Amino acid sequence: AWAMLVARICQLYPNAVSAVIVEKFFNIYTKWNWPQPVLLKPIEDGPLQVRVWNPRLYAHDRQHRMPVITPAYPSMCATHNITSSTQKVILSELGRGSDMMTQINLGTKSWSDLFERHDFFHRYKFYLCVVAATAGSDEDHLKWSGFVESRLRQLVLKLEATEGVEAAHPYVKDFSSSYLAEENKIEDIINSSGTLQGEEFLKSLKKPGPEDKEKKQIHISNLYIGLDINLSKTVGQPDGIKKLDIQYPCSEFYSLSKGWVTFNEQMHHIQIKNVKLYDLPNDVYIEGEVRPKKTSKKRKKDTNPDQLKRPKSVSVPPVPVPTSN
Repeated sequence: AWAMLVARICQLYPNAVSAVIVEKFFNIYTKWNWPQPVLLKPIEDGPLQVRVWNPRLYAHDRQHRMPVITPAYPSMCATHNITSSTQKVILSELGRGSDMMTQINLGTKSWSDLFERHDFFHRYKFYLCVVAATAGSDEDHLKWSGFVESRLRQLVLKLEATEGVEAAHPYVKDFSSSYLAEENKIEDIINSSGTLQGEEFLKSLKKPGPEDKEKKQIHISNLYIGLDINLSKTVGQPDGIKKLDIQYPCSEFYSLSKGWVTFNEQMHHIQIKNVKLYDLPNDVYIEGEVRPKKTSKKRKKDTNPDQLKRPKSVSVPPVPVPTSN
C-alpha cells in the first residue's frame, strides 16, 4: 500500500527529485479527502467471475476508511484492515511528517529528525500484551503465532467499541524468544513473559541451541496493543466510569483463537495481560534508548479548613491601661 501511495505521487510529479516527492507525499495525503480511493489507473471490469472493488455495489467496500486500490485486475483494496485507531495514528503521523518537512525547508530541522525512531513504547500509559506460546517445534509456533497475529485485528475492533477506549493501537511486529522448558515451568514462563517483573526469571532459563533439538522447548511471541483511555467520556455517567471493563473483547478473542482448526490444548497457549508503561520489558527498547521512568508525585496538601491544624495558642501580655492623673 505504501509503495502504491508513493507511485501515485510520482505520477503527479513525474520530473520531481526525491526530496520533493517526500514533501508532496506528506502534504497531499495529509489533506486527502478520505475515504476517496487512491487509484493508479481506472478500475477495469474483466471476463472472470471474480469480485472487483466497488463501493457502490458492495456494502463491505464502503466501510474501508483509507482505500488504496491495486492497479492489476481484479482491483482490490490493499488497506482493508485499517481500523478507526490505526487511521488516527496514520493521519497523525502524516501531519507530523508534513510539519517536519516545513521545518526542514526553513532550516530549523534536519533530515535525520524525519527518520527518528518511533515513540510507541513511550506514548501510552496502558498496554495489552497478547502472549502466544507453543510447546513444540519452531514450525508449530510459526503457524500458531501467525494465526493469532492475523486475528489481532478482531481484538482491536472490539476494544475500539468498548466504552472508555479512545484508541487501540497495535504494534507492527512481535517480540519472540525460545526457552528450554520443563513440565513444571511452562506456565511460569508464560506468566513471566511481557513484563519487567518476569525478566529475572526468564534470564535464569536456558535458551535452546542447535544441539537441543530433541529437548522440549517453548516458543513465545509477544504482541502489544497501546490503549488510549479516556474514562471521563462515558454515556449516562457525567462523572465518568471508575474502571475499564475489557473482559468481553478479551474473552471473545480467546474463543476465536482457540477455535483454530488445529488448536491443541497441550501445545498451544494464549494469554492477555495488562501492562503499564513502566512495567514494559527491556526487550521492547533498543540499545541506547532511555526507557520512561516513573516520576514520584508530591502529595498535595489538604486545604480543607476542618482538617487544618489549629495554631498554637500564643500568650499575649496584658496591655497597660493609662491612668488619669
